[in-house]
Amino acid sequence: MELSALENTVMMSSSDPYHCPSLLETLTWIDQLFVHKEQSCAEVCAEVCCGIKSNNRYTVKNDFGESIFTIIEDNDCCNRTFCCGARSFKMSVFNDSNQEIIRLVRPFVCICCGIELEVQSPPGITIGYVRQNSQIGLPNLTIENERGEPAFKIVKQCVVTCCTDETFELVSLNEAVADSKIFKPISSSGPNIGVHFVVRFPSNLEVKMKATVLGACILIDCLYYET
Repeated sequence: MELSALENTVMMSSSDPYHCPSLLETLTWIDQLFVHKEQSCAEVCAEVCCGIKSNNRYTVKNDFGESIFTIIEDNDCCNRTFCCGARSFKMSVFNDSNQEIIRLVRPFVCICCGIELEVQSPPGITIGYVRQNSQIGLPNLTIENERGEPAFKIVKQCVVTCCTDETFELVSLNEAVADSKIFKPISSSGPNIGVHFVVRFPSNLEVKMKATVLGACILIDCLYYET
């Protein structure tokens, strides 16, 4: 399936300034994001030795290694530490001017009832959702627009080895694969030094969908990679 086929099923071109929220202009022509998870040695020791988990912090960089966003979780200790996969959270995404431009909100729900993440920009205005499909087996998420209409899916590759990246493919609703994905790189060299996730999508994907895919990346980390 050609890349444009995925684009045409879910979005308008973000090159149209009338459809680009001013707070999200940084994402206009970006097609790749590098997500670094920040954790101090003291925080690692507290989590490993005492089971005390700190608030998540991420730095998001572009192709040139420039930091464009900082993501900070605002949560209490009990919720972070004891609620495991069902925990709720609120995370704020700040630009390089320390302005909150995106808010990620995950309400507390029973894990058997499915997972939902609401993506807001500006904070308080919904621009998209990420929902976990109620199916047994591989992780399967659906990206929805601000009206709750499905746009595309995210599915994890079946085969993972020690020599391959752990990859979550962005696919159309009929599950045709395009060259868009969220992956956890095994290589720590070159542009992947210190990278926790890489997010790739079409450069002219609508910016609200790009922000929602970034939210999906953070949700994937909380669901499948937190101890």
